[in-house]
Amino acid sequence: MKLFGTDGVRGTYGNFPMDNPTIKKIGLALSKILDNNIKNIYIAHDGRESFKSVYRNLLEGILFEKAYSIKFLGMLPTPALPFILSHNKSQDSIGIQITASHNPYNDNGIKIFGYNGYKISRNEEKAIEEIVNSQDNFQKEIDCDLNVDQSTVDLYSHYLSEKLTKDIKFKKKLNIALDCSNGAVSNIFKSLKVPNNISFALLNNLSNGKNINHNCGAVYPENLSQFVKDTNRKHDKNNNEWIDFGIAFDGDGDRTILISDSGKIIDGDEILYILSTHNFPATSTIVGTVMTNYGIRTSFDKLGYNFIETAVGDKNVLEGIIQHNAKIGSESSGHVIHTDSSNIPIGDAIITLIKIIHLLEASNSSLDELYPESLKIPSELINIKVTDKESWIKNNYTNFKKVEEILNEDGRILIRESGTQPLIRILIEHRSENTLSKAKEIIDNII
Repeated sequence: MKLFGTDGVRGTYGNFPMDNPTIKKIGLALSKILDNNIKNIYIAHDGRESFKSVYRNLLEGILFEKAYSIKFLGMLPTPALPFILSHNKSQDSIGIQITASHNPYNDNGIKIFGYNGYKISRNEEKAIEEIVNSQDNFQKEIDCDLNVDQSTVDLYSHYLSEKLTKDIKFKKKLNIALDCSNGAVSNIFKSLKVPNNISFALLNNLSNGKNINHNCGAVYPENLSQFVKDTNRKHDKNNNEWIDFGIAFDGDGDRTILISDSGKIIDGDEILYILSTHNFPATSTIVGTVMTNYGIRTSFDKLGYNFIETAVGDKNVLEGIIQHNAKIGSESSGHVIHTDSSNIPIGDAIITLIKIIHLLEASNSSLDELYPESLKIPSELINIKVTDKESWIKNNYTNFKKVEEILNEDGRILIRESGTQPLIRILIEHRSENTLSKAKEIIDNII
């Protein structure tokens, strides 16, 4: 049976593939495929209440046949692992993040990073699946140590602090609202060194195991948008309470959605446009996905940027960056992969925050001034829960053809199976809101 989706293993905890026997088998299978030079395994999590059980069962499998030094990092953003591994010159370690990213708290998952900081390859994923599918259940009692390896965690927070304060003169006061999604980034800002004129208003940063992504964070950016609008309505720009911009993180800290001081929601496509056009010269190569808005694509084309399209998934975007020697890459959902912040390209939401801070300081502008009008054409992303994705798509082929005819050449429909949830995702775009509404009516009738 298939374990890995577009971003690791993920599912409702207690159900396949995130049931305890399968988690143990994944741990054992991972141990079996590791090179003998791997001695250390770093493990972090995003704060879900099921992480302890996942952690214990993983270790029972990992340590069933071989001995490793387990470095527990506690609640930490996923991007910390590739950073830590890519800076390990001895190349004797791997990393595992226990996370279900933007999914509800009752889901959990496993992301695995190799010694070089990159996620394991598809061939390695396939090898793990083959071992898991042929492995009988087993039991091994272990001591589950939850003491945090603080010195390793400090490497990441020091790196972020250095990036925040390096090579810029901070002249402009910025007050930034951070929606931490009650997830992995909730504690990290306490340990950062922040310039005196930068202040953070922390929201949804009290993780209790069950509130991750619950009506907050990058999945619900409209809530942060409303908070910014309500706050700024009461103050003028010279007031200390005025919010210069907001940023909403997802559960494991690798994705962001921006909010301007007027409450405008700025997604991953638009973040890609803002950072590319202000940091990299025209003719630079940048990477998006099949989901990147048509209006953003055409804007890049007009400016002379070389836009590369990949399949959805940060691993695909990363491959596109490496293959084409691109400057930056992004998914519409807010996963921005930066190539100029570490030894390897990493999709780190806090680095996105830092880059936006630097951009606003250097330009002495607001987000609304830098990006006054959305370049996106009207679009709708419709998520449909189904049990059999392939059959559902086949059964609705005629309806999809009708939508294509309505949208014609000034728009498009994109139908894809979610790699992380039991969903069909349908993206429709058109320059005309009226035409888009007609297309959406057909899809609504299907549902």
